[in-house]
Amino acid sequence: MDFNYPSISVPELKGKVTVSRTVKNVGPPRSTYKVRVRSPPGITITVNPSILKFKKSDEEKSFKVTIKPNNDVESQDFVFGELLWSDGIHTVRSPIVVFH
Repeated sequence: MDFNYPSISVPELKGKVTVSRTVKNVGPPRSTYKVRVRSPPGITITVNPSILKFKKSDEEKSFKVTIKPNNDVESQDFVFGELLWSDGIHTVRSPIVVFH
């Protein structure tokens, strides 16, 4: 799987932000990747879909990342997290940086 945009950056989070990404399977056909999210402190992140099933090499799939602040946390600093896509053998990491 190859990421067109390897990192996700939100310069200032004041509400919910949705980011779309497209990935390409550069590995073997019939690959299934599941996402694991390590949310930055004070941030909730959801990914839809959370599973990408590729049927062939070079196939592209899109997903959406929704980033929103937790209501009970106030911050004025950069916070860090990551998305990890894994097929059980390979792992693709996308760092997340949010000014919150």
